[in-house]
Amino acid sequence: MIAVEGTTLHITRGDETKETYNRLAFEYPIYNLETKQEEKYMFQPDDKIAFVVVPKKGYTREEILRKEYTLRDIGYTQPTETVELPLTEEETKKFPLSNKAQTFWYDLILNDTTTMLGFDDEGAKRIIVYPEAEEV
Repeated sequence: MIAVEGTTLHITRGDETKETYNRLAFEYPIYNLETKQEEKYMFQPDDKIAFVVVPKKGYTREEILRKEYTLRDIGYTQPTETVELPLTEEETKKFPLSNKAQTFWYDLILNDTTTMLGFDDEGAKRIIVYPEAEEV
């Protein structure tokens, strides 16, 4: 299971994001001060996206998962407003084994310079990882 609730991600350890119902998709809204409107960033094929997960309240600790992609490398050849990030079963198994849900924090970074999602006035962006069936 992979579900997005606002900026909180829910994922079952060992799941992958290949299925059409199991997507990890993001947009990047930008508020335009001149027009007073929210606009969506147009991702370009050469844009780089980094998805980084760290322990809860552990920004100074070692990363649990870091996935970096250029959009072209994951199949985007045209500009797009929405990007779907692939995660494999092996990558989601990097989360520690547990018999209960665990909360981690994540950042989504564009071109190594802009945090699209991360710690802000609303707090940390959370990813909640649920155990695999055999872990329960």
